[in-house]
Parts: sequence; structure tokens; C-alpha cells
Amino acid sequence: MRSANLRTITGLAADLAVLIKAAGHPLPPALAGAEPADDVTARLEAAGALDFRPLAPAEVVGWLVALGQWPVGMPATTDLDQHELAEADLDRVRNAAEQARRDQERQRRPISVGGREFEVYSGDYTPLTRELQRVLDKGAMPGITTTPLRFTDPRTQTHAGHTPTTGRSRGGGYGGSADGGLTAAQREAIGYVGEWYAYHWLCAHYPDSMDETGWVSGNRRKAFPGPSGDDSLGFDFRIGSGQRPYMFEVKATQGDGGRFELGDSEVRAAQQHTGNDRWRLLLVTHVLTPELVEIQMLPNPYGKRGRGRYREEGGALRFSYQL
Repeated sequence: MRSANLRTITGLAADLAVLIKAAGHPLPPALAGAEPADDVTARLEAAGALDFRPLAPAEVVGWLVALGQWPVGMPATTDLDQHELAEADLDRVRNAAEQARRDQERQRRPISVGGREFEVYSGDYTPLTRELQRVLDKGAMPGITTTPLRFTDPRTQTHAGHTPTTGRSRGGGYGGSADGGLTAAQREAIGYVGEWYAYHWLCAHYPDSMDETGWVSGNRRKAFPGPSGDDSLGFDFRIGSGQRPYMFEVKATQGDGGRFELGDSEVRAAQQHTGNDRWRLLLVTHVLTPELVEIQMLPNPYGKRGRGRYREEGGALRFSYQL
């Protein structure tokens, strides 16, 4: 009896949710979750409704009413006429539900690093970080250890756009046309991977002054316990204390670079240091292909060294460059 009732509920639960939505009622908790059949089954099983005889769809609805899992004032039936609904009403809700399901699946798309896929939608980067460390320990990231500590000056732009003085857009830890079409979770993950690479690059180049405390952005909490970091500083890493630290803002892309965005706090920090070379950009390219990763240190777009070497695009704080 129980297996027959499970089959009935499995085929019915999603349809009941569609029916209730089409009738304009909010979903009760038993039908509002991601797996309504499981929720309904658990509640009916706890009430002892599944063990004695097979339940018809109308009886399942009756049990939902008895358990307080049916909308108040809505007829306890699957009969469309009694709900004053047409099949078109159900189709409309079904189509919306299917679109929502597809959107959710898209948002849950993983990222692939070195041919292995990692789920990043949940925000748990532990398996991803473990894999990055494994590849680094194997010596398969030559760009992390061999890139020299010196500026890479972009070519002078012969028709550079006007350099803005105030921020209007939020920057991101990624850049380049190869990053189009990514979900928000994938973009965040790429930003994290870029900062993870940058952390190890900085540790290699500043062995006496760089450690995990120098990673000051919000991405720090994905790799280390302790303070969660601060994304309002305008840079991701700080090396040295006192009045003259070096500050590094990281921009990462799964492609070969050529474009990045700055956010309000990043612009403010960069403009505060136009008279020196202490605010710097680290461009991390090919972040999802460890053997191809490259890190280049670019100058402050607002500083003397970087002025005229970037082109502003799109009216926002998006810059392009050529190496």
C-alpha cells in the first residue's frame, strides 16, 4: 500500500502546487519546498495515512486539509470547474514554473578547473580550494612562481577616453570578453580563484611580509578562518603596515584579459595614491586552466605611470588595455 501511495503523491504533488498557484492562493509549507512530493509524503506518513489502503488524489487533498496544508477558503478538490479555472490557467502556471526551474538550474551551473567541475552556487569553496592547492603542490601552475615582480606597462592608447573622477559602477573581480554569459555564482568563484592565485604569488614575492593576514577582501573567509575581510577598502591585499603599505587589487578572467572594471571604493583608493606606485592591479588570466595561468602587475590607471595607457569604455568605470 505504501509504495502505491508514494507513486500517487509523486505524480500529484507538483500538480497540486500548480493548481493552488493558478487559483491565486499562497502555497502551504508542504507544497512550497523544492521537493513537494517528499514534503507531502513525510507529513502523510507521520499521520499514518500511507499504510492501510491506496489513496485517491481526492483523499490526498483531504489529508492535506486535515493537516492544515491546504489554502483556507479553497475548495478541497482537483476539479477545475469548482476552482473556476480553465486548462489555460494551469498551463500559464506550469510554464512559469518550468521557466523558474530552468533559471534555477542555470544559476547552479558549476565551474570547471583543470577539467574537474565544482559546485559553487552554495558558496562552499572547500573542494575547489583543495583542488587548487593540490595542483599548486604538484608544480602545475608555473605562472604562480615564475612571473617576475615588475610592472607590465600596457601600450599607450592613442585615443584614450576621458579618465573619470568619480565612481558610478560596482567593480568585479573578473574581466574580459571570455567572461560573458557567466552566472553571478560563477563570476564570484572566478574572482575568488584569481585572488587565491594572487595570494600565493604575493607570498612567493614577499616571503618576509606576506601571510594570510594580508588578504583583506571578503574572499579571504573562503580560504581561511578568522576575520571575514572587507570589500570596501578598495583593494584585496595589503603588504606592510604603517603609512606606506603596498595595495593590490585583483582582477581575474578565464580568458586572456584586456578589460577590467573598477568599483567606487577601488576608484577612491586608486585616486588617493596617484602620486606613488603603491596601489597596483594584479591581472590574473586563464584562471580556470592552471597550466596557463598568468599574473601581471599593471600600474594605477590614475597614476603617472598608468595615465594614457587605458581606454575607458561604455561610460562606466570599465577599462581596456593592450599589452
